[in-house]
Amino acid sequence: MKKFRLKQEPFDRTGLLFSLTGFLLILLCLIGCQTPGSKGLYFAKVTDASQSGMVAYYGWRGYCIEDKGITCYKDDGVLVVPLDVSISDNLNITYPQLFKDQITQDQNLNPGAAPNPPHNPKIYPAAVICLICSGALLVLAVYRVYRPQQYQDEHYTRGFLAAASTVLALLLVALSSVMYQNAIEQLNETYPHLVASQGPCMILLGVAFASFFLASIALLRGVMRIDSDPEGYSAI
Repeated sequence: MKKFRLKQEPFDRTGLLFSLTGFLLILLCLIGCQTPGSKGLYFAKVTDASQSGMVAYYGWRGYCIEDKGITCYKDDGVLVVPLDVSISDNLNITYPQLFKDQITQDQNLNPGAAPNPPHNPKIYPAAVICLICSGALLVLAVYRVYRPQQYQDEHYTRGFLAAASTVLALLLVALSSVMYQNAIEQLNETYPHLVASQGPCMILLGVAFASFFLASIALLRGVMRIDSDPEGYSAI
């Protein structure tokens, strides 16, 4: 079968676009709730049910409290499971009214209320590794688009980096979903004077996972071909 060189620019550019999207979304999740300007990038929010104006935002690396001003703190304790216990211990010092009239939970009806020893699910290291993989992917994707003659990517390095980023992003989605959704549920059921809700960063994580997955599809195109040839691509 005659071989000919098939231009890969559309797939290269598509992979670059989705790689950039995933990288930026993971980065936004990492920097959320560390400064007043990034308080909108949160995973969980706690508000006073009495509408007093107090709002607490929780991200991966810190939290912000909005009450006649916005103050942000960097705290590794916000990544400790069970998060609802960490939040109650943290806010009970300054806002004890939120935790009055605690409703005792029946562990048979609410298994999530069972005592759980504090532990770190290692979300932050996974996010950093994902950022490193996607950053390397982004550099190679840009190099391939702007220097196609110098970088052929015959070994599908970009595609495998995209696949690794996809797996790490999926891990982050799973870990964050379990940690934050359980904490929100327990806070709402246990403390009647506060309202806990999920933030937009969970959506950003899901979109990042989808972006890396689509990038891996675009950049791994042709990897399973037995008749592959470094000199060109076979006709379809």
